[in-house]
Amino acid sequence: MDEKAALKDFYEQCGEKYPEEELVYKTLRGKLRKKFVLQQLGEFQGSLLEIGCNRGMYLREYNGGDSYGVDLSLNVLRHAHKDKVIRFAVADAEQLCFKNDSFDHVLCSEVLEHCLHPQEIFNGIAAVLKINGCALLTTPNYSKKKHDYIELGSLKSFNIDCDCGDFYFHTAYKPGELESMAKKAGLKVVKSGTLEKEIKYAAKIPAAVLLFVRLINKVFRSKKIERMNEAFFQVFTNWIYNICHVTGIEKLLLKCVPEGVRSYILMEK
Repeated sequence: MDEKAALKDFYEQCGEKYPEEELVYKTLRGKLRKKFVLQQLGEFQGSLLEIGCNRGMYLREYNGGDSYGVDLSLNVLRHAHKDKVIRFAVADAEQLCFKNDSFDHVLCSEVLEHCLHPQEIFNGIAAVLKINGCALLTTPNYSKKKHDYIELGSLKSFNIDCDCGDFYFHTAYKPGELESMAKKAGLKVVKSGTLEKEIKYAAKIPAAVLLFVRLINKVFRSKKIERMNEAFFQVFTNWIYNICHVTGIEKLLLKCVPEGVRSYILMEK
């Protein structure tokens, strides 16, 4: 099986077995990201295409116009939200199945890092956007060494595997890298930067506990322990954030954080 086919199979498994929206958006990362994306979508008016829409959470909350979503996984679209008129299609983000100048706006959140040919994503966005249309794209950021593959981690506890072994393709980008690809595609950069700075202080102690328990669990290899460990990490991180946010300590801590764990770019055609 070639790499592209292996990734397709991997995301079909994720779409069937991994309830991403229910889990990720209960975490601090997910809550901060959702707040940021919805604030931007609130400024959009007109048709919206979401690339890599998963079950359509953002499209479900978009009220600016017609909503369209594409995802590589047919299985995830089978579980898509049905309480609002959203037009879904199975499509590769690197080969969009729409005519040029079809949409007023495009959202592509947490997708680019999974794609083998990232420039094709920007080229596709530039093609399907109408003149003066805007697109928002977010990805993980990295601080030191950029990675191409990461461990399956907690996905193993959902009986998800990959033809690539215990790792799957998942990289990251600096805002400057996103800007370069946007300009190469002929898009104008409106603004770019990082978000989720709060993670840098809120997750430090919980992450140490998480790694320690994972080390111990290498002996037991228990899926139950792994799930409990991950759940405790998320609760502990949210708890620290809430305390720092309510008490105002957060303002001091954020002054020591130069950039967040996620990059974003807002583009215009």
